[in-house]
Amino acid sequence: MLVIDSPLVKRQIATVWVAFFLINTYLMFDMPGRETIPYHLVWASFALLYGLAAWSLKTTYIAFIAITLATGIPLIKHARAGFIGWEECSEIVLMGVIAALLVWHVRRGQAARAGIQAMREAERASSELREIATRCGSHELRTRLAIVRGLTDLIRTNASDAASRANAVLSLEELDKASVTATNLLTLFRIEGPTAAPRDVDLDALVSGISRRWAVRADRLWRFRADAGTVSADPERLEAALDCLIENAVKFTDEDDRIDIEAIPDPTNEHRVLLSVQDSGPGIPEADIGLVTELFGISQAAGEQAGSGLGLAIVKAITESFGGKVIISSAVGQGTKVTLRLPRKGGGGSVKEQPAPARHHQVRAPERILAPEA
Repeated sequence: MLVIDSPLVKRQIATVWVAFFLINTYLMFDMPGRETIPYHLVWASFALLYGLAAWSLKTTYIAFIAITLATGIPLIKHARAGFIGWEECSEIVLMGVIAALLVWHVRRGQAARAGIQAMREAERASSELREIATRCGSHELRTRLAIVRGLTDLIRTNASDAASRANAVLSLEELDKASVTATNLLTLFRIEGPTAAPRDVDLDALVSGISRRWAVRADRLWRFRADAGTVSADPERLEAALDCLIENAVKFTDEDDRIDIEAIPDPTNEHRVLLSVQDSGPGIPEADIGLVTELFGISQAAGEQAGSGLGLAIVKAITESFGGKVIISSAVGQGTKVTLRLPRKGGGGSVKEQPAPARHHQVRAPERILAPEA
């Protein structure tokens, strides 16, 4: 809805309208028997202008009373003189009621818009505070966990008996799990707030960078392919989603297993791309596929490798915030493939991006440099 906020424009329009009002009021006095047209023009112009700007209650009362008197007096005068019938004066009451309803409706709409705007401002302020609290909380929590882990590792190193060392190792494993869970909870807390406006992200460069980082951290048979081009997303959230997928793949595979990371155009829809992580791990039972993307959802087949149940929930929340979808295909004993279907533009825009040259890499050991695939 068009609303005029500029004080200068308001003054200019008010000046023009006052002149229009005075001219039509004069015509009502000067045109006995033909005052209907200027009468309705005055009220119609008032109705038109009232919704274009936020009038104060005092200004509204003054304008309403002034128009009622200025247009009502000529009608009564002409009725007394016999130019029109007294029934014509009923227009004064009828138009007053209609104008009052108009004022009520417009002010109700303005109050509703003001309430919505206040809610948006409050949500924006809350989001900013939540972001600050999350960052500070994340730093504080990680610092404390790092201190405790360092002390525990020192105990393990200096332990004089096998039992103490074993207890220290167990403590270190639990601290690592706590660190991962805390990080995932903080990530989920952040992504549930309003997302930033999506922007163009070079998906190929993002996949290439993350893949190289993981290849030196975990000894798997890695294969990377990226020729999807540009997508519409928040790069930080998209990187977090891909990290969660790769972390899951690493957790459920061993050194001799393969992990494939692929970003390609969607062959069924030119406005979307497919980002997938596939592993040759134990797989997920069909009955649990719908469960693992829910908050704290854990497959019964996960066993000792079960995590907090947050990873795929984070992936789902991030993907859907971009207007995308998570697709999981898995078979027990054959591995799992998780695919993110993402729009090239916000809402699946109509412009098709040209994909960048394909980047294929395969690496066996973490210390090796990625080389072009043969």
